[in-house]
Amino acid sequence: MDREKTSEPPAAAEFRISDWLVQPSLNRLSQEAQLIQLEPKLMDVLVFLASNAGQVVSKNDITDAVWPDVFITESVITRSIAGLRRAFGDDVKSPRYIETISKRGYRLIADVEYENHSGGAPVLSRQPESAYRTGEVPLPYVIGQWVRGERFYGRKAAIHEVLVGNRNWLWLLGTRRIGKTSLLKQLELIAATSPDLGFVPIFWDLQGADRPEEFHLDFADALVDAEEHLEGAGIPLAEIQSEDCFDSLARMRRALLAKNLRLLLLCDEVEELINLNRQDPSLLRKLRRALQSREGIRSVLASSSRLWKLADAGEDTSPFLDGFTPPLAIGPLDVDDARALILQTQLPEASRPDFADRHIERIRDLCGDHPYLIQMLCRHALDHGTLDDAIEEVHNDRAVSFFFSVDFNLINEAERAILVQLAGEPAEALPAGEKSDAASSAETRTSLANLVSLGLVRRNVSGRHSVGNEFLRRWLVESHG
Repeated sequence: MDREKTSEPPAAAEFRISDWLVQPSLNRLSQEAQLIQLEPKLMDVLVFLASNAGQVVSKNDITDAVWPDVFITESVITRSIAGLRRAFGDDVKSPRYIETISKRGYRLIADVEYENHSGGAPVLSRQPESAYRTGEVPLPYVIGQWVRGERFYGRKAAIHEVLVGNRNWLWLLGTRRIGKTSLLKQLELIAATSPDLGFVPIFWDLQGADRPEEFHLDFADALVDAEEHLEGAGIPLAEIQSEDCFDSLARMRRALLAKNLRLLLLCDEVEELINLNRQDPSLLRKLRRALQSREGIRSVLASSSRLWKLADAGEDTSPFLDGFTPPLAIGPLDVDDARALILQTQLPEASRPDFADRHIERIRDLCGDHPYLIQMLCRHALDHGTLDDAIEEVHNDRAVSFFFSVDFNLINEAERAILVQLAGEPAEALPAGEKSDAASSAETRTSLANLVSLGLVRRNVSGRHSVGNEFLRRWLVESHG
């Protein structure tokens, strides 16, 4: 007899699926040198499948567990399973992890092992006792997930540029984990709750849309997610839905213009367009025309510097990024915003951590005002009770090393050489224009300016440059020194 299905995802304990380590609280999978970051909902689906390992769970079971109070289409479940299979490198025809049971649902067929597991729901390993861990005070800081509202800090200039500026085509360029998705989600929240701005926001996550059919499905899902915003503007979802993304966009733009409103299209994980362009260049030409419509739409792209590949002409038409450049760089937080993030000043006073001024400045210096590193270091400091232990934990965290490696490989050879040089000479950092050759100096200054805008390099008041944060410097020394 099958045991009763778990109706909700269990507590976020670490466990193993075959030879993969699954860390739900960090939304990641790891296996030897490979590390994969999952979207929070994909992790929730995986946790639910693991809690019912060996059993068939229907799409309704998954919906009830992961999206209990939200209407979603079946395609959301299908794409979630497809995303998990891609993460595991699984084959739908010869599955080793997730099996499809025709007309019934899905079954996790790989071995699942929980540490300290005694046959019930997964259990958490014992953590250091503190007011946060005992539940007396909610744990502040969010790691590995997007935030908005009271959890969102900074980016005032970028928000003003998007919502009030004159540009209708914007590209938010930043490194991994710098907070691009959170910025888009905050823009969505502000636009939805500030009718005087005249925008109706649509958040479009392109992650996984590496084929034309997925591209259209992703936009259909984005419309479903934005149904409340559309209905608030008096536009029934049924009037604009279409199997073709461009048809839906055109219908929506016309409907909004009739009400003297504009579409704020917030596009995340736009690097997927590189793969789509290889398969179907005509799709990107149509998308560019749709995003750069003269009326009724403000288009915002968020990505890493990989998207520069679309700036290459390669054909008779204008490159896709024409009009979206120069990009708006999303780098470290401002000083005041970094301090506010450390102190969690937007939370109720009883929930705020109590860091001394000297610790605040040390955290800022070590992290280079990088929001992800700040939150990770502060959270570990609360867990361990000492900042020194937390520093070592962050330094040894494989997720941190992974995103440093990705960022390093995305910059050009000259920029990589500068970073390695700076990492090896922290006391004698490279000043701007140090080289005597005019061409070399101009190239160095351009490279340094790019690195500073991304937060990979920082410049002090005397004009000297150094690596953007201490964790990146240590990684550079260990991996490229």
